[in-house]
This record gives sequence, structure tokens and C-alpha cells, in this order.
Amino acid sequence: LLRRGTAGDKEGWVNFLRPVRDRVLGNAQLSGGETLLDVGAGDGLIAFGALERMGQEGRIILSDVSQDLLEHTRSLAEQKGVAGRCRYLRAPATDLSELGAASVDVVTTRSVLIYVRDKRRAFSEFHRVLKPGGRLSIFESCRDSSLRICALATAGKPFSPWRSFPTAAPRCSTTGHR
Repeated sequence: LLRRGTAGDKEGWVNFLRPVRDRVLGNAQLSGGETLLDVGAGDGLIAFGALERMGQEGRIILSDVSQDLLEHTRSLAEQKGVAGRCRYLRAPATDLSELGAASVDVVTTRSVLIYVRDKRRAFSEFHRVLKPGGRLSIFESCRDSSLRICALATAGKPFSPWRSFPTAAPRCSTTGHR
């Protein structure tokens, strides 16, 4: 999956995704000592970027449905010397039951919800694991009209899974696509 997704050009792919990562993390308004849950963490692009912004006290939980990807991120964390600040969770976005209620400060996800059939359940789980005043920052492909989300961030406002989303996808400012 890692090789197929990058067409063999991992560095080019990371450079392409870096602005997306930076926007998701910027909108998450991270601060030191927080815990971030990255749902659908994949190769850890968002999660490891978060560690750089949260100082030595920051913690990340990398969640994915793929055990292979979780093992890959575990190996990367060891190489980076940050394994002690990482936790791994094999779980879909719709079932984060291994995490306690109000256990994380921030939930992030990138290009995951397009693959989730029960989006309402996923958002309910995000809400459940977020601490009061917690933040959600996501990036999603704009091609799935049923999702109706391009890039959503609560920008420091409390997250509610029942918030109304626009019926038309907002224009993505970084790509200009709908």
C-alpha cells in the first residue's frame, strides 16, 4: 500500500502532501502537552508532524485499520526516537471504543472519511473521545458529494458532530477544486 500510493516517488508525494499536513495541523491549534488522535494515520504524516509542534510533552495516537501501516509507523517512531510518545490503535473511524471518553485534545484525519460509510457514527466517535473544548481538523477529497466536506477545522470552537454542513462542497483554497 505504501509503495502503490506513492507510485514509487515517496519524497515527491510527501512534498505534495506537506501543505495539506501543515494546514490540518495549523487549524488544529496544537499546544504543548496535548494528546492528538490521528484517525486513518496511514504512514504517520499528520501524527509525526504534530509531534514536532507539541513539544516534548505532546503525545499521539495513530489509529488505522491496517496492521501493516501501524507496524510501519511504529518502525518510523523508533527511527525518529519518539516511540515513547506514540500509541497505536487498530480501529475504524466508526469504532474508537478502545479509547475512553474525553481522552484526547485533538482529532485529525486526512482522506479517510471518503471511505467511511457511516459518517455520522465516525463523527459521534470523534466527539466522544474529544475532551470538552477539543478540536477536530480534517482534510477530505472534494470529489465525494455525499461527504460535502473539503477541509473542515473548528478553529478552536468546540466540536459538535451535529453541526450543519453546507450542502455544496466548499472550494478548496489550496487546489481550487470543488
